[in-house]
Amino acid sequence: MIEAPANKIIVHPKTKYARNITDLMKRSAIQNGATVDPADIVNITGEILSIPKTISQTKDYEGFSTEDIQVGDIGIFSYRVIYDLIIKQENGEPIYKNLINYNGKEYFSCDIRNLFGVIRDGEIIMVNGFVMLTEYEPKRIILSANLKNQKEATSSTIMHIGNSKQNTTKINANQSDTVYYNSSLAQHYNINDKKFIILAQDKILGREIVE
Repeated sequence: MIEAPANKIIVHPKTKYARNITDLMKRSAIQNGATVDPADIVNITGEILSIPKTISQTKDYEGFSTEDIQVGDIGIFSYRVIYDLIIKQENGEPIYKNLINYNGKEYFSCDIRNLFGVIRDGEIIMVNGFVMLTEYEPKRIILSANLKNQKEATSSTIMHIGNSKQNTTKINANQSDTVYYNSSLAQHYNINDKKFIILAQDKILGREIVE
């Protein structure tokens, strides 16, 4: 069996791609130069086969732990785990930087900072301070060029929230609370066509208090 190195988790997704990549690329090409979001292309779930024995004590990994992660869980991770690749040539087969071939099967190395949560016995458990929120409705307002970079808070409902990172205190918010955050920091994903947002707890600006 593969043993995970420090800071890395070994995951086994059923497939690399979540949907037909050829159709997505064709659609992108004909929609006036539209780009394809990699989060819509690759799989973001996979069985956890090995967890690291140690996490670095460097600033980059401060507060991260394996406390809420178990072998056998289904991990929910960043698109970067699979999509971090090198294209050899225009029509060549890509090289997957995190790919591990072992006994005829494909596994991926997932940096613990890219693991958002796990699914265990049908329950979603967020890890290391990540929060799962409902997708928000984009505002249909055309802004002038000098306002497009202005930070603006939007709101979503908490779907799942777990423990904070070990060096921080859990925020005062729970499932079903409405919270506010900078929309530019939101990571947009979907599983089985159910859309959601991933955000770190410390990026939440506040919550709505219901009287």
